[in-house]
Order: sequence, then C-alpha cells, then structure tokens
Amino acid sequence: MTTQKLKTTSIIAAIAIASIALIVNLSQTVNVQAVDPPKGNNVYIFGEGVYPQATFNFRSGTVTYDFQLYDMTNNLFGTTANGFTSTRTISPEFTLVKVVGDTPYLHKAVDQTFENGGKTISEYDYKMFDVTIEMMQAEKSLRTIEYKDCSITNYKINTRTDNEEGYTTGGKTGFAVVETYTFACNGFNMESLDFNAMIADKQNKKPYE
Repeated sequence: MTTQKLKTTSIIAAIAIASIALIVNLSQTVNVQAVDPPKGNNVYIFGEGVYPQATFNFRSGTVTYDFQLYDMTNNLFGTTANGFTSTRTISPEFTLVKVVGDTPYLHKAVDQTFENGGKTISEYDYKMFDVTIEMMQAEKSLRTIEYKDCSITNYKINTRTDNEEGYTTGGKTGFAVVETYTFACNGFNMESLDFNAMIADKQNKKPYE
C-alpha cells in the first residue's frame, strides 16, 4: 500500500513539474514575441559608423528620421567650354531610402501630394518644407546639407533582394521592404562642421599651447 502511494505521489509530482515547465515556456514565448523589433541605424553597419539622418521642418512640426541611403541626384558643378561652372541655378534634387517604418509626417506628405496630383499651384499643409541632411558619426554631425522649400516629386515602395546584406545582421540573408523618396527643392546650402570645429579649436588655443 505504501509503495502504491509513493508511485501515485511521484506521478502527481512529475505532472506538476511538467505543468510548471510548460507554463514557464509559454510565458517566455509570449515575452519574446512581445519584444519590439530593433529600429534606427544602430541596427545596421555603416563604413566608419557614418550614416545619414534627415530633419524635416513641416508646418505642423519638426521631425528627425534615420535613413539608410542618401543620394544627391544632380551635380554641384557643370562644365562649359571655359571650364567648370556652378549649377546653383538648377533646382537641387536628392533621394532618401529607408526601411518602411514609423514616419507619419512623410507618409502624410506623400498622401497629400498624390491627392493633389502633384500640382505645385495647389495649397496644402505638406506641400513645401525644409530638409536638413546630416552625416552622423557617434551622435556627432560631420557634414550638414540644408535644402529649402522642398516638395516630394516621386515615391515608391519596393523589396530589396540583391543587396540584402546591408539590411540584415548576424551573417544572415533576408529581404528588405524599403521606401524611396525623391525631393526637389529651391534652395541649397552646405556646412563643414568638422572643418568649422577645427578652425574654432585653433583660434581658441593659446600661443604657448
């Protein structure tokens, strides 16, 4: 009788332990699934840690987003028979690319541009805005490019498959669904913040230092 009770007790204990283990595993699974995916350019690897960051000054607010790709699509200089000439009279254009994410202001700008047929004569909240592009390294801006009176001239979503290594980590390949924004602006200015800092540092040094 005692042996039978011990067997019964052992079976009950084993069932209880298995139930607890199952509950713990389910709890851990729920916690893992609830974790938000990593965001921003701290997820990706950039040469020397330099990546593009864009600040948009809309009528309704100013926002800053990380982007993975930035391209100046028109030249700063042109050529003539006499040599180089400035192309500052040409409207500056550029593109920005990022993984589809939390960019509500930009999405609204795209929507309103589409709704108005891209007409520049129409007036709407997100029609024109200023954009500041910064080349960031360790949360420090190395180069600043300012665009004035910009508008969205093209937008598309596509899936990257030929250079997926740039969007995944850990030696794994994968897909990246990205948004490409094209902008045309009426003003353009550049600042070399690292050069300015170097000059300021030299000016602040005492003769005996």
